[in-house]
Amino acid sequence: MNETQPEDDRRARLRDLEESLARLRADLPAPPGEPADFVDSGQYLAQREELQAQIELLEAERERLRASLGET
Repeated sequence: MNETQPEDDRRARLRDLEESLARLRADLPAPPGEPADFVDSGQYLAQREELQAQIELLEAERERLRASLGET
């Protein structure tokens, strides 16, 4: 996204990003309440790391959009 896009498009993308971030955060798995074997623990960590990486990318894009719209 860049500042050459119409402001309405950037605002629509910002709304989409907010919705996606809310969904991803809701999908973050909670730590298991009971001891798990190494496979289960590894799968949990991999899933959590993947979702966290996606969240970080979307947050960075959100911040760029906010800056381009004069929101901080």
